[in-house]
Amino acid sequence: MTRCAPSCLAPLLLLTAGAEPPTRGIDIELIAESRSIQPGKPFTLGLAIHHHEGFHTYWQNPGIVGVPTSIEWDMPEGFQAGPIQWPTPEKVDMAGHPAHGYERDVLLMVEVTPPESLDMASCTFRASASWMACAASCHPGSRTLSTTLPVESDASGDGPDDPRFEAARSELPRPLANWAGTWQSDASGTGITIHLQPPSGQKPIESVYFFSSDGQISSDQPQTLTLTRDGGLSLAMKRCEFSPETRKVLPGVFQVQSNDGSVTLGCIDLKKDEKPTLPKP
Repeated sequence: MTRCAPSCLAPLLLLTAGAEPPTRGIDIELIAESRSIQPGKPFTLGLAIHHHEGFHTYWQNPGIVGVPTSIEWDMPEGFQAGPIQWPTPEKVDMAGHPAHGYERDVLLMVEVTPPESLDMASCTFRASASWMACAASCHPGSRTLSTTLPVESDASGDGPDDPRFEAARSELPRPLANWAGTWQSDASGTGITIHLQPPSGQKPIESVYFFSSDGQISSDQPQTLTLTRDGGLSLAMKRCEFSPETRKVLPGVFQVQSNDGSVTLGCIDLKKDEKPTLPKP
């Protein structure tokens, strides 16, 4: 009978012990910003995603292809988890199909609110995460992650915050200062035009791209930028055929590139102009 050396037995022992296989395309972990929990005081957990070279995952609205990362929580009774706080997205490519996602490392933060009283020494939080990691091909993945934090009456000994959370907050969409904008549907309802007014002193603009967060505009739709007579910008695009209907808002993130190569990302509070634009001949 053939005998295995100890080095041969190690992988077998890991599998029989229930160890999970490595994830394809990414490394993922659940981390906490605080070292302890105080009753009634919100704190932040985060799903940290490290992308292997050439891989990407997807934003809340991937566009024409892809599946956004999702988290299902298993928390002690009385705890409430907020929505994922999505960092500003990037343009990614899946086999020639443009999409919205992340190639850089990201932290998907979620604010958690504890109950006003906690009769326990520690709390364990489990996150069932699902994602799609793509490069030349796509690899769906899922994993249940957990972290345990002690319950303390105050945060005096909590220590410094994890620096990854501060970095992640700097990547959340912020208002583009002093920009103004409106949007309109055309008479047929199949086209959308965004009218933007940059602030005074804005560097000459090379391009503008709109990441639609609710699916009204898909990632494969061309976006045509023109200058208007009043010094503003007009961004015309086609509404996605699967767009949510009768929407009164147009949420999303703008990527503005100046002619010096600098790129700014952020949000503009777009007001809907109820008068439809005329479709171009």
